[in-house]
Amino acid sequence: MMRSLSIAILLLSVAFTSAQLQAEEVRTLEWTDLMPEEDLALLETLPDIEHDYSQPSPFDDASDDPYASLWQQVLTSTRVREEFNNQRIRLPGFIVPLEFDQNQNVTSFFLVPYFGACIHVPPPPPNQIIYVTDAKGLTADMMYTPFWITGVLTTDSISHDLAFAAYSLKADHIEEYTW
Repeated sequence: MMRSLSIAILLLSVAFTSAQLQAEEVRTLEWTDLMPEEDLALLETLPDIEHDYSQPSPFDDASDDPYASLWQQVLTSTRVREEFNNQRIRLPGFIVPLEFDQNQNVTSFFLVPYFGACIHVPPPPPNQIIYVTDAKGLTADMMYTPFWITGVLTTDSISHDLAFAAYSLKADHIEEYTW
């Protein structure tokens, strides 16, 4: 009798775990998925930037570019996609280390869509930056490597000296990005 009860409990536990994993399916996102429709629509209406260094940049305050204010709206947008709040997602990107443990392992970082964001070039818009916690197995020299980050995404924002992130994510899986 006791053995039958143990087997029944084990089977129920396995069934519950399997159902729980299916309920927590991971949604793979692209960076543009994080932008609300109005930001994407605005971005699509803007002309391509031409790199004529003899002219003022459309991002300079002194620019007479008629699109300068629209570019600023896109580049500083904090609007988020509320439907992704508390969703388990997977997204590729590069790390910008922020905090370290006593062994100099990265414990929190910004996940960004391209290498050098926030460090070598101006940061992406806040809705293109994710503050990630619970990092494991990363060191600062890994910032040159792209990673797949999986975890629960929230629309909690965070401000840091390097940038402002409109999203946060508690990482539960990190793996090197492969093509």
